[in-house]
Amino acid sequence: TESGPLAPNFSTLSLSIDPFLAQTCDNLLDAIETHHTELNNHSYYSRSLAREQAKITAWQQKRRSENAVREMNKQPPLPEDEWQRLFKLPQEPGRLEVLLNSRQVEQYARQVDGFAAGVTGKMFAVRGNLVPEKME
Repeated sequence: TESGPLAPNFSTLSLSIDPFLAQTCDNLLDAIETHHTELNNHSYYSRSLAREQAKITAWQQKRRSENAVREMNKQPPLPEDEWQRLFKLPQEPGRLEVLLNSRQVEQYARQVDGFAAGVTGKMFAVRGNLVPEKME
């Protein structure tokens, strides 16, 4: 092996990832996964609400037609607000968790961006000193 002053020494090159960056990236991925789960919960809520509202509308139309028939037969009409007792609308998922999680994703992304900006600047500076310009 060469041991002169100009001999390459690769042992000083560190390819390890900064622990802060690794932890921040893990937290960012966890927050994105939580955000995706909340998005799925909201989609499920929207579909469930649409199904229940369709059932309620169908029930109300049926009740109106029944009441029209009863009116023609000179019978008292059935109550039309009974659907509130028969059907239960799904509970809307909380928005606070989604807002807090969105803010967390934003914060982690800013931390990664800030760290990467400094490292990228150093990489370009090193690259500029190591790679000779093309001669024209």
